[in-house]
Amino acid sequence: MRPKRSLPLIVIFILSLLATIALLVAWVIYIVRSSTRMEQLGERVGIAATEGNVHWWIMGVGCLLFTLVLGGIIYQLAQALAARRYLVKQDEFISNITHEMKSPLAAIRLHAQTLDQPGLAEEDRQRSTRFIVQQAQRLSDLVDNVLEQSRLLVRRKGLDLERVELAPFLDAYTRRERQRVESRGAQLVTDVDTTATVLASEDALHRVLDNLLDNAARFSDPGGEVRLRAWDEGGTTCLEVQDDGIGIPGSDLKRVFERFYQVGRDDGGRRTGTGLGLSIVYGLVREMGGEIHAHSQEGRPGARFTVHLPQAPEVAA
Repeated sequence: MRPKRSLPLIVIFILSLLATIALLVAWVIYIVRSSTRMEQLGERVGIAATEGNVHWWIMGVGCLLFTLVLGGIIYQLAQALAARRYLVKQDEFISNITHEMKSPLAAIRLHAQTLDQPGLAEEDRQRSTRFIVQQAQRLSDLVDNVLEQSRLLVRRKGLDLERVELAPFLDAYTRRERQRVESRGAQLVTDVDTTATVLASEDALHRVLDNLLDNAARFSDPGGEVRLRAWDEGGTTCLEVQDDGIGIPGSDLKRVFERFYQVGRDDGGRRTGTGLGLSIVYGLVREMGGEIHAHSQEGRPGARFTVHLPQAPEVAA
C-alpha cells in the first residue's frame, strides 16, 4: 500500500520537472532564434557589448535561473519523500507500541481478577503477584525507552560518566537478569574476560545490555543460545551479544540503528518491538564515547552486535 500512497506526490514532482525542463529548452531555442532581436534590444537600452554577447548573456542568466528551479524541485521532492517515510515509520511505531502495551495490560488485568477470587490458594496468589510485577516492569521498560529516545533526540543533558569496573558489573548484571532473558525461551551463555575499567554510566550500560539481549532473545529460535562476551582489545573493551536466530539481511545492516527502523522480514508475521531499542543503544554508546557495529552473514544464522568502549585512564597513586 505504501507505493500507492506515494504515487501522487511523485507524479506531481515528475510533471513539475518535465515542465521546467521543457521551459528551459524552449528558452534556449527562443534566445538562439532571437539573437539579432536581443542585440538590438541591448543597444536600445544602452548595454555596451560586443556583437553576439547580449543574447548569450541573457540565455546564461535564464539557464541559471531554470537550473536553480530544477534543483529546488529535486530538493523539495527528496524532503517530501523523507517526511512521508518518517510519518509511515511513526504510524508503525504507534501501532507497535500499542500492541506491545496491550499484551502486558491484558495479563495484569487477568491476574488481578484472579487475585480477586475468594479462596485462592497462597501459591496461586504469589504466582499471580509475581506475574503482575513482571508485566508492570515490562510496561515501565517500554515507557523508559520512549523517554530515553526523546532525550537523545533533543540532546538534553548528557550522561554522567564514572569509572565502572566491567567484570563485577557484568557478574552482578547477569545474575540479576538471567531469569528475565531465559524466560523468553533462550539460554544465556556468558564469557567475561576483562579486567578493565571503563568511563561509562551504569544505568546506560544496563539499558544497552537490556536492549541487545532482548533483541537477541526475540529473534532466536526457542531453545537457542544468546551469548554475552567481554574482552579487552588494546585501549578499548569489547562487549558482544550474539544470537543464533534469523540473522540480518545485508541491506538492513546499515539501517538497524535508525529510529523506528525494524528489520524487514518476508515471513508474513507481525513485527515485534517498537523500533527504538537499537536506536537507543546507538545513542547511549556514542554518549559514552564508544562505537557499536552490527554483523551478520547471508546464509548463516545469527547476528552479532559489538560495542567498543574506551578504557578509563589509570588513576595515579
